[in-house]
Amino acid sequence: MADTALKPEGPIKRAIRNAGWLLAGKGTGGVFSLFYLALTARSLGAEEFGIFALILSYGQAVTNLAQFQSWQTVVRYGAQHEAAERPDKLLRIIVFATLLDFGAAAAGTLLAIGGVYLIGGEFGWTEGDKNLAALFCLSLLFGVRGAPTGVLRLFDRFDIAAYAETVLPTMRLLGALAAWASGASIAGYLAAWAAAEVVTTAAMWWASLREIRRKFREPVAGSPIRGVIGENEGLWAFAWTTNINTSLNLVWKQFPVLVVGWAVDAVAAGGFRIATQLVGALNKPTIALARAIYPEFAKLAVVDKSLIQRTVVRACLIGAAAGGVVLIIVLLAGKGVLELIAGEDHLFVFPILIILTVAAMFDLSGVAIEPALVALGRPGTVLRVRGITSILYAVALMWAVDVYGSLGAAVTTVGASILLLALMLGAFRKYGAR
Repeated sequence: MADTALKPEGPIKRAIRNAGWLLAGKGTGGVFSLFYLALTARSLGAEEFGIFALILSYGQAVTNLAQFQSWQTVVRYGAQHEAAERPDKLLRIIVFATLLDFGAAAAGTLLAIGGVYLIGGEFGWTEGDKNLAALFCLSLLFGVRGAPTGVLRLFDRFDIAAYAETVLPTMRLLGALAAWASGASIAGYLAAWAAAEVVTTAAMWWASLREIRRKFREPVAGSPIRGVIGENEGLWAFAWTTNINTSLNLVWKQFPVLVVGWAVDAVAAGGFRIATQLVGALNKPTIALARAIYPEFAKLAVVDKSLIQRTVVRACLIGAAAGGVVLIIVLLAGKGVLELIAGEDHLFVFPILIILTVAAMFDLSGVAIEPALVALGRPGTVLRVRGITSILYAVALMWAVDVYGSLGAAVTTVGASILLLALMLGAFRKYGAR
């Protein structure tokens, strides 16, 4: 009995525990998102909500394009230095990731503002809409919280990260309520979203700095940044590869909304945004598991790579089961929820919602494969797979939307999800056992 009581947690159990903390934040966000989505869609109306959705998707797309996923760098290299008890090297990785965040934010600001005035007209934006989009992008790009997120996940403080992440949906909900009560226009709702980003970033930095002070109670000798490249093999390649991987994710999330807005109209783009957000809210438990399991893979890659394969299989089975549950929920209750949240004007989205849920099932079935490959030092493999799939998806998407509208975008998304899962699975079978 004593042995059983003292038996350490396995990676799946620990990941589920940490996913529970993430879900406490993300789950709260999912519930709150339904409320502020309903307030925004109903108060703005179909046409103005479509413009709002296009600006939001554009801003988030540029954010994904510009920002490095520095939290993955902190976790992967930080896990090695923590295991080797080298606090000096660990601190240098954290400083490196922080500088990476702020450098990307500065470059992204210029990219965002230039893009608004170059292509904004393609979405039917007026000069006023363009100015709003530029200001909104500026606020998003100052929401640099990659490094603090990595610190909290590396130090296994998913509980604190969960509390900090509840700030974002809470502030969005409060902002949406204020905008709704005052009868605000698109600008009011964009201001609420922007303020939520800035406040959330401040909360994440405050929480991570407190953990850093606790971890490094004694002064750490040496320069806080000098030598970081030499003592972390493949650091730049890893940072750039994970950044490009994340940039390709925008093809899956924001690009379809933008293409629908470009090829059809703002109302269709707003409807597609609602469908993707509803599917995203239902998928939050499994997405939380994927984020929680990456630090476990990073640690297993240091001490016992053989456990990764078994952990991946178990996590993917959990993801597949969750995807099936989500599809059943959407089939039974999706239309009623859609009408309750977005009103009758957006009931045309229901077939799209079902199709996107099918795509999500395939995405969730491979939930652990990508983080496992990255933890095993194969971000280049992930990049190649995502690159091939994203190029094919983008080409097929533009053709399908032009011919079949929003429905074409949804069906193309299913095909891309199936292809991505097949290629990721093939890559893991090739490299996972090595």
